[in-house]
Amino acid sequence: RVVPIVVRMLDNVIDLNFYPVKNTMETNFKSRAIGLGFMGEAQLLADKQIEFGSKEHLNFIDELYEFLSYKVIESSANLAQEKGSYPEFEGSEWSKGIMPIDTQNKNVHELTDVKPKQDWELLREKVKNGMRNAYLMAIAPTGSISLIAGTSQTIEPIYKRKWYEENKSGLIPIVAPNLNLNNYMYYKTVDEVDMIDLVKAGAVRQKWIDQAQSLNIFVDPENITGSKLNKIYITGHKYGNKSFYYLRSKSPKEKEKEQVVMDRSIECAGCQ
Repeated sequence: RVVPIVVRMLDNVIDLNFYPVKNTMETNFKSRAIGLGFMGEAQLLADKQIEFGSKEHLNFIDELYEFLSYKVIESSANLAQEKGSYPEFEGSEWSKGIMPIDTQNKNVHELTDVKPKQDWELLREKVKNGMRNAYLMAIAPTGSISLIAGTSQTIEPIYKRKWYEENKSGLIPIVAPNLNLNNYMYYKTVDEVDMIDLVKAGAVRQKWIDQAQSLNIFVDPENITGSKLNKIYITGHKYGNKSFYYLRSKSPKEKEKEQVVMDRSIECAGCQ
């Protein structure tokens, strides 16, 4: 119900937007690219009592993002039948029925036990007749808007179960969304998650995403080594992660009992 509405709204932005640069407008109208994203994965896992990084987690998001990917692509194809395809559709991978899953690294398939559940062959035939948008899915950081929406940031584990957000309004106390006794232990923080597991989860999502995702790596400067960092990035390459975002580290002097402050001013204006 929601995905077709969101795809239509994002597509409308292309027509209604103000373009200060002519080249930007021309590029947008040629590809009609959108970037539908996702957030709140940590809250979803905690509420379902699924441990971040577990095999259950990887299997769960494999099914979830397959469903989301299918619905996003289907929505764009339906919109094309109504309003027409983007100008550069002919000759594109969409016109040949090539889906994001067809272009992904084959090693990633060893990470989960589930098989595709959607009727991709039926969708391939529909997509060959037209797509409204050349690019569809991209997961952004959502550092600030996830707070507004009342959920956890993007696809990441939480930074802390309780912390302070610092912005122009001052210090704002924050706790993990819907934190309670039943999900407390399932809200694993970035310090409690193996970064290799975080990278593997990113690879499973990437199977179904045609663009890329904001995938941060969190390290403790007192415990990280060159070989450990190398293993994280090589694992990402092995399983087909398209990109990494920030390499985040905490202050060597930071202690659990000290006040944790997240400063959003370090993020790009678009990410805020």
